Amino acid sequence: MGTRFSIVYPTRHRPEFIRQALQVLETQQHDDFEVVVSDNYSDPALSAESACRESSVPNVRYVRPPEPLGMVENWNHALPFATGDYVCVLTDKMFVLPDALGRVARAIGLADGPDIVSWTGDAYNPAAYPDYFREGLYVSVSSEFSSGRLFRPFSPTGELERRGKAEVSRTEQTASQYSRGKLVFGAYRHDLVERIVERHGALFHNINPDYTSMILGLSSARAAVEMGSSCVVSVNTDVSNGWLSDTNDAAALAFLSSLAGGAEAILPTLFVPGLYASLHNWVAHDFATLRQRFDLGFTFDIVNWLTYCTEDIHRPGRQWTDPQVESQQKDILSAFISDLDPSLADEVASRVAERAGPRRPPLHRRVLRRLRSNATQPRPRTYPSLVAAVAGQAAGEA
Repeated sequence: MGTRFSIVYPTRHRPEFIRQALQVLETQQHDDFEVVVSDNYSDPALSAESACRESSVPNVRYVRPPEPLGMVENWNHALPFATGDYVCVLTDKMFVLPDALGRVARAIGLADGPDIVSWTGDAYNPAAYPDYFREGLYVSVSSEFSSGRLFRPFSPTGELERRGKAEVSRTEQTASQYSRGKLVFGAYRHDLVERIVERHGALFHNINPDYTSMILGLSSARAAVEMGSSCVVSVNTDVSNGWLSDTNDAAALAFLSSLAGGAEAILPTLFVPGLYASLHNWVAHDFATLRQRFDLGFTFDIVNWLTYCTEDIHRPGRQWTDPQVESQQKDILSAFISDLDPSLADEVASRVAERAGPRRPPLHRRVLRRLRSNATQPRPRTYPSLVAAVAGQAAGEA
């Protein structure tokens, strides 16, 4: 009997994204999978129910929370409906490539059923917003190792240690470094998910469900593999929570306000309390909070995390909604670093100065580096639509 997959889409107010995801899944070559759509809408006009009902994909299960939830709670709400041997929880702008599940199933068989299977994600860059699924540029992305290999093993504890230390900033990571261990870029064995929920109460926790599930997954997994080539394609949009929060302080505060407890409860618990305009501070919160709450055995490098928080806040050309907000956020970070042991504060200052050299590329080029993990990637190609691009990739177009 083959591997059965559960593809879980928690969503809110993006019915066309779900419609597109299901349309792409119609081309899936491995047929033993189910789809769970957890629709967290508050506006009935933006429900994804009709997209699910009209889809020709078999085994689509549409569920809805009893009331609108925060994002993390909706992700947890969707999870119990997954019945497959392996669970994939994707954001609604991620689409499974036609041959992906078959390749993953082969890797699972050859690797004797690892707890975690990770993969990189290709990127689709629309020519114009909001035409997210029409003409665009398809960027193929492979792992750090040879794309001629189906997969390679990696150490879950070693990966957790590297990430806890924050050895590389979010925007400077290669595609492999960014995705390795993340459930939104992979699949977890169903019994791994069950172990985590039993031990820790939930798989997803505030603030970032993709990071909190990764932390708990890597801390609990016994074996893991990374695929040699991408299994999904992500559409770059102007409505991504992560991108908006990283570039707009008001969007960052609004997102925290939408989570359980709201910004008022979350802000004092941040690694740097009150510093909401730094995504590195959010991720540091997840690592530090789960490490302490569940006594997880990995290193948390304060100097690295504070260095990246400083770069977030002082990024050249960053847009602020109000000069007072900018001053307040910078003062909060400065005061926190000043209150550290002087040797630690000096380390942070030295690391920030060392990384502020004139040759350091700007943010958009560092993000591009993450999308292109090596020089052998196929050249980007323009397609008339996302569906045509996926079909082209399935046909082996370069």
